[in-house]
Amino acid sequence: MSRIASADRSSLLQQELDNYQSRINNTRKRCDKKKVLPHGIPELTHTCAADYGALDFKVMVNQGAINHVCQLYINPNHAVFKLVSPPLSAFLELCYNELGRPPVERETIWMIYHSTLELIRQCEEVSAILVAIDANDTVENGEMPLLEGLHNLPETDYYMGGVGNGMGLRELSVCIIVHVS
Repeated sequence: MSRIASADRSSLLQQELDNYQSRINNTRKRCDKKKVLPHGIPELTHTCAADYGALDFKVMVNQGAINHVCQLYINPNHAVFKLVSPPLSAFLELCYNELGRPPVERETIWMIYHSTLELIRQCEEVSAILVAIDANDTVENGEMPLLEGLHNLPETDYYMGGVGNGMGLRELSVCIIVHVS
């Protein structure tokens, strides 16, 4: 009985999350004069960016170049890549194999997550796997030391990032956008 009630709560929560996602992605946001990103319904500005006067700053990079850089600079045994313990990783790998190893993409990630979650719920050995996870296997205090040669970012209250280092579009850029639209 409690398992059914739990499943009902879970599906109700999922339905609410889906409704929230749909509402946020398919409704226009409040007007903000300081906003330099495209205005409009997020789903439409994402799929039809040119219709909203957005410029495409995408830089196409050859996959071979990415692979070369990865081989040069990435140590796959570094602690930053050990996001889950080995027993849990092996178990999740089995679940992913059971699903047929579908490609993880923006359109498929939610389906993969739900399918994996369902496999986990059906597995009777989950408690044994969780017991096998060593609590001391994680980095103490939840912090990792900085890599050699790097420094902490300054802690400030100012806005970091955005167009023009947070200064917005320059006059020439605005003229180009107006001319394009």
